[in-house]
Amino acid sequence: MEANFFLLPEEEGVSIFILIKGFGKRESMYGLFKKMFSFIMILVIAAALTPFSVQAGHAAKPLSAKENIKMKKLTASLMKKIYKSTPAEPRKSDLKLIHGAVRLATRRLPQGCAYDGTYWYYLSNLSFYGKGHSDLRLTRVKYQKNGTYQSDYMILKGFGHGTNLDCSVYGGKTWLWTGSDPGKASGSTTTISCFSYKKGSVLKKHAKIRYRIPRSDKKGYTGNCFPAVDPKSRQLAVRYTGNGKQHFLIYRLKKGRYIDRKRPVRSISLAHTRGDFQGFDIAGKEIITIEGTASRTERKELHKTYHPIVILKYNYSSGKRKNITVSGAKKLSHREPEGIQVNRDGKILFGLASHYKNEYTCMNIYQLK
Repeated sequence: MEANFFLLPEEEGVSIFILIKGFGKRESMYGLFKKMFSFIMILVIAAALTPFSVQAGHAAKPLSAKENIKMKKLTASLMKKIYKSTPAEPRKSDLKLIHGAVRLATRRLPQGCAYDGTYWYYLSNLSFYGKGHSDLRLTRVKYQKNGTYQSDYMILKGFGHGTNLDCSVYGGKTWLWTGSDPGKASGSTTTISCFSYKKGSVLKKHAKIRYRIPRSDKKGYTGNCFPAVDPKSRQLAVRYTGNGKQHFLIYRLKKGRYIDRKRPVRSISLAHTRGDFQGFDIAGKEIITIEGTASRTERKELHKTYHPIVILKYNYSSGKRKNITVSGAKKLSHREPEGIQVNRDGKILFGLASHYKNEYTCMNIYQLK
C-alpha cells in the first residue's frame, strides 16, 4: 500500500492530504484488515504532524512583561480614536455608557477599577508568566472633553493578581486599597495594603499600611484576600475564600486607612459565584459582587465555557438577595467585567475590558440603569 502526502494551504494553518493506493483491489479479509489498520495509523501520524489550527488561533497571545508595556505613543488623536471606538448603547439597553475606551499602561490583563470622584484608577497585571507575573501597573486617568484624558501610572511590584481595587477618601486625600504579599506557592494574596498614589513610584510586595486578616473561624489567616470600601469611606470589607465559599469580614474604617483587624463588626459567608469572580464592593448593608467571562463569541473561539455577567446585591442585614444579569454592551469586543464600584448616590458602575485582540487593552465604564 502506498501513501502520498500533499500539503494544501488553507486560510488558517496547513492541512495534510493523504492519497492511499491499493484499496481498489480484491483482498482477503486478513489483507484488508491489515491495510485498514495501516491506514488508521497513517491518519494518526498525519494528525500529529498537522499544525493545530482552530479559531482560537485568532485569540490574543500571552505576553511577557517586556512585550506588555511596548505600545505606540499615546497621542491626542489616538486617544480620541480609541475612546470613540466604544459602541453606543441603544435606549433600551440596561446599561449607560459613562466613559468610552481608555488605554491602560499595559497591553493586556486588566483586573480592577476604582473612582475617587476626580480620578479613575485601573489595575492591570504585567504578565501571567515568567518575570513580572506578580507585578501590577496602576493607571490613573482624569477624563476630559472630546474623548481625551490625562493618564499616568505607578508600579506595584510583587503585589499579586490584583483581583480587586478600591479607594477611600478622607480629609481630601485618596487612599487606595488592594491585596498584597502573594504566597510563594499559591500566588494568592495574604495581606491587604493601603497607600496613596504617587506618579511613577514603585511599591514592593506591600505598602507601609498593611493588614494580615485573621479568618472568621479563628483557623489562621485569610488567603486570596482583597478589600473594598463603602462610598462614604466608613466601612471596609475584606473578601477571602476557603472551605468552598467566599467570606466577607466587615470593619469600621477610621481616617480612611485604619481598621482593628481583630474586631470585625460582621462576618458573612456566601456560595461561590458560578462564573469567574471579577470584583466586589460594599455599600451600607449591601455586598455587591460581579462575575462573568469574556463574550460568548470569544469563549467559543477558545473552546471555554461562557458565563454571563451577573451582579449580585446581597443585604446582609435582611438576607435579601437580587441577581441582575447584564445584557448590554452587546457590540463591545472582549466584554469581560473587571471591577465594580458603588457611588454615593447608590448608582452601580463597573468596568468592561475591550480591544483585547488589538495592540492594546482598554477599559470602558458603564452604569447599571
